[in-house]
Amino acid sequence: MFIILQSDIIRMKGFRHKSVEKKEEVNWTKYVVVAACVLLAVFMVFSMLGMSWLNIFSQAKPGNSATVDFTIRDAQSRPIVTTASNIYLNAQEDGNLVVMSDKLPMRVNISENRDLVPIQVMNPSNNGGLIDFGLFSPELDAISYGLVGMKVGDTKTVQIPGASQLTRTMSKDQFANITGDSYANVKVGSQVPIAFSETPQIAVDNATPSTYLRTSTVTAISDGNVTINYGYPTIDITLTQLSTSS
Repeated sequence: MFIILQSDIIRMKGFRHKSVEKKEEVNWTKYVVVAACVLLAVFMVFSMLGMSWLNIFSQAKPGNSATVDFTIRDAQSRPIVTTASNIYLNAQEDGNLVVMSDKLPMRVNISENRDLVPIQVMNPSNNGGLIDFGLFSPELDAISYGLVGMKVGDTKTVQIPGASQLTRTMSKDQFANITGDSYANVKVGSQVPIAFSETPQIAVDNATPSTYLRTSTVTAISDGNVTINYGYPTIDITLTQLSTSS
């Protein structure tokens, strides 16, 4: 026989049964389908790129084809030729004599067999027209050799051997004839344009030899003579594209 006290009845009236909420089932099929679609899209992108995208993880090896951004600098670290528009514009604002080039196609670790090689640059005095700038083989070789071991996006500075020895001393008349600048206005540190030719001798048919621009720096003035240096000791390079196919 059970006896229920009145106090127990009162407590039981306030009791409510707590319902158990059912957890929503995870639709795994939906997640699998979404993941499969994403993987398919990624596969299609890489299929369109072929195998070339793998080159971003590759190191440049001898014989590879490369594309290079570069900035050639003189002994005062002033940019002479550059592929970077911001460097070009800043140098112009500073009053430096600078030209802008397109990216340079190169073969990795391959020597240049020409002594003087022209590259096209924008001519600042001709509203963006093009002019040939002359690069010496040691400059191109330094870029080519320096690419070995680099990956796409890597940047380094390469040294140009013998750049300080590329000098010439001229009389004030020779200086005026070669550079077009007045001797009276020249001072140490001034930049002056000069022209180089692959064939300095006059041809038999009197054809005008091709000439290529270089920027020189006045390094000394004494006794009516002017000494200029037309070497560039450093080049900043960035590997922007690499082809490892033979």
